[in-house]
Amino acid sequence: MTPRPVKLSQAIRRELDLTKGDQIVVAAVVQIGLEDVDRYAHLGIRMEQGSIIAGKAAPPPRSCGAQARRNLDGWEDKRRDLQKESREISNWAPSWNGSGYHLVSRTVEAWPVEYHSAKLLTLSAVVLRSPIEEKFSVRFRVDQPLARDNANFERDLAFNLRLLREAVGDAHVYSADFTEDDFANIQAVGWEFLPRGSCEEVLKRLATGRSSNDARMQVAADRIRVLDRLEHDGYIVGSGMFAQYFGAKFGARLVALENLEYGNALYLFEENWEALTKLSRTELIKRRDPSVHRIPHVRGWQSMLRKLLEKM
Repeated sequence: MTPRPVKLSQAIRRELDLTKGDQIVVAAVVQIGLEDVDRYAHLGIRMEQGSIIAGKAAPPPRSCGAQARRNLDGWEDKRRDLQKESREISNWAPSWNGSGYHLVSRTVEAWPVEYHSAKLLTLSAVVLRSPIEEKFSVRFRVDQPLARDNANFERDLAFNLRLLREAVGDAHVYSADFTEDDFANIQAVGWEFLPRGSCEEVLKRLATGRSSNDARMQVAADRIRVLDRLEHDGYIVGSGMFAQYFGAKFGARLVALENLEYGNALYLFEENWEALTKLSRTELIKRRDPSVHRIPHVRGWQSMLRKLLEKM
């Protein structure tokens, strides 16, 4: 039977294009506070002495939903995208003379059924370092990597994405070589996730946003190269309503924040950047906060940024 066509979202296909390596894993980094532990208890997350502890790798329980049940039990897929086929159905019917039963058969037209065996995929969780604002970064992952050259790669990838999203609410594509240290660099602030990693990872995250396009991605690549030449402590990238923001951290407080919009300025925050980034550009300008430096993208803006950093 011809397998059912697979439809991967445009965002996931862009993630695949930007992910190196022949082996792929599906994972997500979730911010969990102590008050959220009960929501993830079914995945082995628990609290001990004020910290969050992860349990052993295991398949997600059936209580997670349909994908978890399919993973454990297998499933049947009625193929309404194919033509119906003739099928003989038999059952026992009572005989007219009351002497017993006789076999009755008939032919019906029915949809083909594709049978899938249980996958028994396991999810693992690792609590990463540096809790921020009493929240811990927890890496969830479908442990079984997928080979790009496998004929069932896209079909298996789609299943793994659904499985993890159902269990934890988020799922992304990573190289199987992505280490725990790499995942640990995905940090969070109060308003949204801010992954930190390599230039390639920053571009990968930006490309999944709704506001991204080729022109904006080229602007982002150019500006990331400028940041890359500076001695920073890692990149940050926004998500959700801040999906078009990216930048770099310099020490514990200093942050340079960019925007995918070509005309927007770079903002350098000396402190309280988590709260200040919630303000609109108009509000930031009106505040005239001495800890916020606005650098328009005019000729020489790169030098202006370097000189400001040297003073701090």
